[in-house]
Amino acid sequence: MKTFSVYLEDRTMALVPRGGTLEDFLRSLEGKTIKDILDDNSYMNLYMGNKHGIGGQAEGSDRDAMDFANKLVRFVNRDVGKKRPKVREYETDEFKEEHDYDSYREARSKKARLGMDRIKARRAGDDEYFMELQNQIEELDDFTSNHPYQRGMSMINKEYDKAVEDYHNSPLTAEYLTDDGSEAYDELVTAFAKLGGQSETVIDV
Repeated sequence: MKTFSVYLEDRTMALVPRGGTLEDFLRSLEGKTIKDILDDNSYMNLYMGNKHGIGGQAEGSDRDAMDFANKLVRFVNRDVGKKRPKVREYETDEFKEEHDYDSYREARSKKARLGMDRIKARRAGDDEYFMELQNQIEELDDFTSNHPYQRGMSMINKEYDKAVEDYHNSPLTAEYLTDDGSEAYDELVTAFAKLGGQSETVIDV
């Protein structure tokens, strides 16, 4: 049975190739999930942080290994933006119009102003005015929490989160782990070369 220290060392070194080409290493990841890679990278970051302090090693073998692991994460996680796009559906003009965004925005803005007034009332020791503002804020909280825009936004975010979860937990395939011609793959090749490894991919410099 492995001790915890041995287990931790295995996890921290899981993303460091041991011989072979880059393509050999990537093929060894087939069947794992992106979540497995992300978890191993987190262990490695924690280990390097404890070993070298915040920021890790400035240069050297550990820095090169960490850079490779980070480039690997970027490569295997490259499609996450398709699951959670930068422009959310609830940020579109059409969605806002359909879900009465203007009243939602006005309520949130009013709540922020009342919040500042409440702070002033508390500091002034005006308990009566403080409670009056508190009641108004609670009413606005209830209004925004049950607003069509808030409900729609929450539902869409749950859908995005589920899509990302499914993506991260799907087994990696041989096809997904091959050279896709992307900048992320080129950076992975370069990082692998710093570890002394070779790749079947030739990068023009």
